[in-house]
Amino acid sequence: MLRLLFMVVSVSASAISTVAYIQSGKSGLPPVQTQAEAPKQQQPVAKPKAQPVRLSGVERIPRGPRGHYEATFKINNARVHSLIDTGATSIAINESTARRAGIRLSRKDFKYPINTANGQTMGAVATISQVSIGSIRIRDVEAMVLKDEALGHTLIGMSFLNRLRGFEYASGNLVLKR
Repeated sequence: MLRLLFMVVSVSASAISTVAYIQSGKSGLPPVQTQAEAPKQQQPVAKPKAQPVRLSGVERIPRGPRGHYEATFKINNARVHSLIDTGATSIAINESTARRAGIRLSRKDFKYPINTANGQTMGAVATISQVSIGSIRIRDVEAMVLKDEALGHTLIGMSFLNRLRGFEYASGNLVLKR
């Protein structure tokens, strides 16, 4: 019960800071281009011959303009832009992201009250089959799923980071080591 309470408090604090970050409008994400705005290609470009990929197990994530570490992770094969949050006990995702990642939850799974900057919501505990970034892949990672209106940005918390060999801050980068 104490672990659950700690997780709820951590997710709540992370959600509050994430909402403030997102509401500032300075997420550092590039604007989305519509098909009409996309530049026209005149000639198809030949694809280079595929080279074998060497998996190093080390990924470097540069610090964003606001000092946050953001990257695109794969959550069960769904590409999800995420904010790395060492203050969050677990990965926190919203319902829409969970559905895209193939995580199926029922209404009765949302039984844990969570306080966020947008008010109180209910959360559900889930296990993500695989979370990956680059050459790092971690299986069976615990996550908290929140209602869409309570969480607009995925947080990669300690349930993922603790499964790594280590992580460190070096030269403006967050270095993840598998």
